Amino acid sequence: MLNIVIPVRNERESIEPLFDKFVSAMSDYSDPYKLTVVDGVSSDGTPDLIRQYSNRLPIEIVELKENLGLGGALEVGLLKALENGADAIVTMDGDDSHDPHTIHAMLKKLDDGYDLIVASRFEPGGEEVGVAGYRKVLSHTASGLLRFLFPVGEVKDYSSGFRAYRADVLRRVKEKNGRLVRESGFSCMMEVLLQLRTEGIRAAEVPLVLRYDLKQSETKMHIGHTVYRYVIVISKNLRFARGLNRPAEQAA
Repeated sequence: MLNIVIPVRNERESIEPLFDKFVSAMSDYSDPYKLTVVDGVSSDGTPDLIRQYSNRLPIEIVELKENLGLGGALEVGLLKALENGADAIVTMDGDDSHDPHTIHAMLKKLDDGYDLIVASRFEPGGEEVGVAGYRKVLSHTASGLLRFLFPVGEVKDYSSGFRAYRADVLRRVKEKNGRLVRESGFSCMMEVLLQLRTEGIRAAEVPLVLRYDLKQSETKMHIGHTVYRYVIVISKNLRFARGLNRPAEQAA
């Protein structure tokens, strides 16, 4: 079974365009699947609007009691997907910057024997639309540094949250480390990738056209804090840089 995990918080303006795309993208998908939406205490009625699509899409909504940040919501969603018995798990943003139609190419790559597929702005055919210059600099610099220090298969985009995982790999990481995600902010995507690196995974990318111009909500990324957490996680893993796959130490 395919489980698509979507963390959201105050994304009401993006729900209709995003979920209309889901209806279109999944209309010819014949295998069982579920959309697990993890809501981080939205105050704008986001969960109620999502429920209006429950007659057209197999939706499961997990409403958190407190805002756990992106990393906390991601952890809850991934664990729920594993609990649901998923074979493949896709994670993506809920702000309409990721197109669900890309999921088909990602799943096809999984079928080719890969364990992780990243929808990447840096893959030929990928693009960034409406992304501020300073964010481009941050993501390009971070991904370049991480690719040099911690190579993971064919992955070039280390911060993309649009990914497809073979569920068995995530189960192994969970059994070994007790958790999948400890970072609460946007550095969680790097953290998960470093943990998967310890499993010697096969990883590849498909092109992503990141449509940040379609994003209606305010950004939830705090640049200074995100850079700080990147530095912390990288420093904790430096002794494993470009070496043998070893368990990634987690920041406190």
